[in-house]
Amino acid sequence: MKKISTCLLALFLLAVCTTVTAQRQTINILSTNDMHSAIEQMPKLASIADSLRKIDPDLIVLSGGDNRTGNPYNDMYEVPAYPMVALMNAVGFNASAIGNHEWDNNWTGFRTVTNLASFPFLCCNATIPDSMNLKVKPYMFINVKGVKIGILGAIQTGVNGLPDSHPKNIKGITFRKPDDVIPEYKWMRDQCDVFILLSHDGYEEDVETAKLYPFFDQIVGGHSHTLTKPNDIHNGVLITQVKNKLANATHTTIIVEDGKVVSKTSEIIDIKNRQSYNEDVDKLLQTFMVNPKLEEVLGNAEADFNNYEELGCLMCDAILEGTESDISLQNGGGVRFDKFLAGPMTVNNVLQLDPFGNEAIVYEITGKEIGDLIMKCFSTDSEQTPYVGGITYEMILDKNHKPTSITMKTLDGKKLDLKKKYRFVTNSYVSAILPAPKSDAGTSTFQTCSDLIMDYIKKKETVNYQGVCRAVIKQ
Repeated sequence: MKKISTCLLALFLLAVCTTVTAQRQTINILSTNDMHSAIEQMPKLASIADSLRKIDPDLIVLSGGDNRTGNPYNDMYEVPAYPMVALMNAVGFNASAIGNHEWDNNWTGFRTVTNLASFPFLCCNATIPDSMNLKVKPYMFINVKGVKIGILGAIQTGVNGLPDSHPKNIKGITFRKPDDVIPEYKWMRDQCDVFILLSHDGYEEDVETAKLYPFFDQIVGGHSHTLTKPNDIHNGVLITQVKNKLANATHTTIIVEDGKVVSKTSEIIDIKNRQSYNEDVDKLLQTFMVNPKLEEVLGNAEADFNNYEELGCLMCDAILEGTESDISLQNGGGVRFDKFLAGPMTVNNVLQLDPFGNEAIVYEITGKEIGDLIMKCFSTDSEQTPYVGGITYEMILDKNHKPTSITMKTLDGKKLDLKKKYRFVTNSYVSAILPAPKSDAGTSTFQTCSDLIMDYIKKKETVNYQGVCRAVIKQ
């Protein structure tokens, strides 16, 4: 009788241990953000996913948005952005936030991408008419190993209440601030074991969201290209984000016990220097890397470009000369890389530098109006330095980083006449996001800025902007 009791006790303890083990599950998440068409890195990302799936076949793969724009082989493909979405399908993404650059080929182009994707795009703070037939939803639930995971999506809105995209690309769609909408989805917390926010809103904004709404377990961020530290926890919420163009990815491990998250940790994975890659994904990549037009050599960089301003000044001089203007303006956010080594400059290089297809818009306005536009551009374009052609300037900021005054000079050192009218040119994105000068609403030249840059380099044959500095900002 004693032996039977001992056996029963052993079986009972085994059953208890098995039940406890069954209730403790580990969720693995691979996430990245702001890939910006870095299709050449996708075979490496796929190999990371392969390695993690050997440990956990139920790996979840997420994107914080801005999957496209930055590589002409993707952006200028016959179906724009198809290479990137095809490669994301091959890697096995489960969901993506909508980044502001998802709209760069108009909402109709984004609709094509959503139809081609084998994963959903998530956004809770955009109201999209049904007639647009965009396959976008606010949230989703995934069941993994008996654990229910809720994922909510959100996109940033700028000072004009819209994502940082040309307004014409999102015409007909309305947006609300993420933090105004997120509370409406608090009910999801009670419906899932793990609650994740896919946020294309920027790191500082994500920290604020964690303070306001600590019911999330993790925020997978994007937009600000911030490389967060491992285990970056704010108010109990793990925040993850990496740099752009697939330099890194994040591996998050979440342990759930009895329906509750008991542990969450993150680690940064280097992609850029990784040697291994997925051969099948690489074969798919190679089918997209054929476009002889992109390899045309336009001219030569005599010296290295060492920063955004040197490249921004090249862009400003190109649109200034191409439109026979007196003064030009390029928003800092529109200069898409910060270094270029001396040597040949190709069509591909220019379309990476300026991938947006914006047109050159010309105004006849006063020096005072030009100064006001430069200051407004700084405030509107996430406080990034506006670059100029035909002039130099010094801008003064107050303690809150708001512009209070600007002094402009011609390139020969004379103060700009604030009352005189000048022929002023900028790109159509700047024209759309800034208030139109009262004296002139602007006229399109129907020439893209990228075409004007290519024409400029061809004409000059050799360019050298090393050490050029036309903008000084002081506080």
